[in-house]
Amino acid sequence: MNASNDLYIILDVARAASLNDIKRAFRRLARRYHPDINPGNRVAEERFKQISEAYEILSNPPKRRFYDEHGYYTEPDSVPDVSPTAAFRFQSFDFAGSMSVAPETFAEFFRSPVDRGPARGEDIEYPVSISFADSMSGLKARFTARRERHCRLCGGTGHESQAETACPDCGGEGRLPRVRGRLRFSANCATCAGTGRTRKSCAACGGEGRAPAMEIIEVELPAGVSSGARLKIDGKGNAGIRGGAPGDFYVIVSVTPHPTFNRAGDNIHCVIPIAFWEAALGAKIEVPTLDGRAILRIPPGTQNGQTLRLRGLGAPSLAHPGFRGDQLVTVRVVVPRIGDERSKAILRELARLNPENPRDEVF
Repeated sequence: MNASNDLYIILDVARAASLNDIKRAFRRLARRYHPDINPGNRVAEERFKQISEAYEILSNPPKRRFYDEHGYYTEPDSVPDVSPTAAFRFQSFDFAGSMSVAPETFAEFFRSPVDRGPARGEDIEYPVSISFADSMSGLKARFTARRERHCRLCGGTGHESQAETACPDCGGEGRLPRVRGRLRFSANCATCAGTGRTRKSCAACGGEGRAPAMEIIEVELPAGVSSGARLKIDGKGNAGIRGGAPGDFYVIVSVTPHPTFNRAGDNIHCVIPIAFWEAALGAKIEVPTLDGRAILRIPPGTQNGQTLRLRGLGAPSLAHPGFRGDQLVTVRVVVPRIGDERSKAILRELARLNPENPRDEVF
């Protein structure tokens, strides 16, 4: 295949590009090479025709599959394309003569960016990583993000002015003849979407009504926020196209792990080692918490792996403001290495005084 005829190269997209990638590439190139922006430029006009033809095939899944398999695409001689993603829907036809069609989705992408209506801006997702301590206390995050903002030159309308002129492609008629195989038909003009009139697009934004800019975003991360949380800032996404409503901005939170604490819902969990005589006799020990050190009572006869609870010392609850979960402390009984004879004698005496076999319940 000649590289100059490769539709993916023409649209400057990868062969594995998604439909959204193809749409974005077409919009970008259409703004650059559209005849309204390049009046009298034959090279730009020919380039615009190439990218329009490439988009028509690659944006239609059946046509794209055929192209990917054969390296070219040709229209059927007798069967019109009536797939849901086709550029037009056929209403009536006469195989001996002409065909009448009505536009459907054709106007959305094949007409001039100047003449398409307003469209809502895209949402933006921005990942933010915070420490475990910050997730417990909350903080105000401030960062710089790239977003589309309304074009200053045209105020977001996409037009240089409101004055309309006759469409240069259809001469103001609004329709153009088309040929598919042996079929002849007419369809709405791609440039003016069938209106017969056009307005000059803004030279600064190419008719889209917006331009990229860096902006400082501030967001309040509440105490108790957890990994995976999506915090929404209304209207701070990309500006709408040609005066459309803006999208929203989503902050995606990621909390770095803590060396001592693990979170489970609103509860905080940790593992604390204790001596075996503390487990046997009971004790009061200090344990770390989110608020500093706290005293935890170890009941006599505490077993290894047993979990004790410190109420109200867990994570702040987002579902119930003003409340906190609990801290769950799992004890790990540590058995010392006995080296001296006196300690061994004491343990033998302990075993003599407590002859219960812990395996009796097993066998």
